[in-house]
Amino acid sequence: MSIRVICDSSQNVPESLLAGLNLIEVPASVIFGDEVYLNKVDLSDEEFYRRLAELPKGASLPTTTQPTPGQFIKAIEQAKAEGATGILITSVSSHLSGTHNSAVQAAALEKDVPVQVWDTLSASVGGGWQTISAAEMVQAGASLTEVTAALPDIQKRVDTFFTVDTLKFLVAGGRLSPVQGMMGALLNVKPMLVIEDGLLKPLGRERGRKTAKNALIDLVRKRVGDKPVRVALAHANVLDEAEAFVPAIRAGLNVQELIVVELGPVLAALAGPGLMALGTLAVAE
Repeated sequence: MSIRVICDSSQNVPESLLAGLNLIEVPASVIFGDEVYLNKVDLSDEEFYRRLAELPKGASLPTTTQPTPGQFIKAIEQAKAEGATGILITSVSSHLSGTHNSAVQAAALEKDVPVQVWDTLSASVGGGWQTISAAEMVQAGASLTEVTAALPDIQKRVDTFFTVDTLKFLVAGGRLSPVQGMMGALLNVKPMLVIEDGLLKPLGRERGRKTAKNALIDLVRKRVGDKPVRVALAHANVLDEAEAFVPAIRAGLNVQELIVVELGPVLAALAGPGLMALGTLAVAE
């Protein structure tokens, strides 16, 4: 059986791994006013941040929308045309997006090959590690049944923490009140967030960017201790800062592998440029 893995773009799988693991990526959409763009298809990361920076004061911030069932049907048809006899679709958390439901609808309409849909109960690189692990198993010759049976354990070994640089986007999205946003900006407060039970939950606040980034390492270390981990550092348009943060991550964790990846428009539209995520996969013993 030839298995193919399909994922959505909100999982931030790096381009090199999308190609190397033969993944099919289904893009979410980014909305500027009345204009709708497919993430990474109609709108590059660079163009998104340029347009974001050029928005007039008081203009509505961009929003996003999940892929449609039709987009997943198209991805399934592509996989079949390229020889797939079994398909796994992984999605961003069903508690955060309608993406999972779109994938389920598309899978229900497929009659020729078996299609399994996996809810990563995560976002960004937390889902990405699950997708990467599944695709690595496929590449090593695992069956669709074997991969789906392994995913619950893989999911348990994933941790994903975020820190936000600007509160403007959380206020605009209704996640913080204007007063909370104003006070947070005055005090240089950086919210800490965690993906838990499929939800993005507040985890506390840190004063200052450097303290917040170091807190990301501390949070992961509390979960994994000295266990070897595969690390993904995701950032929203702050590549130089992310790369400068890498040595601290290597010093604080038992890093087996580390990748740096752009978060992209979908999550940047939610929490703004400067958002940084540390996603880890504890290596199986």
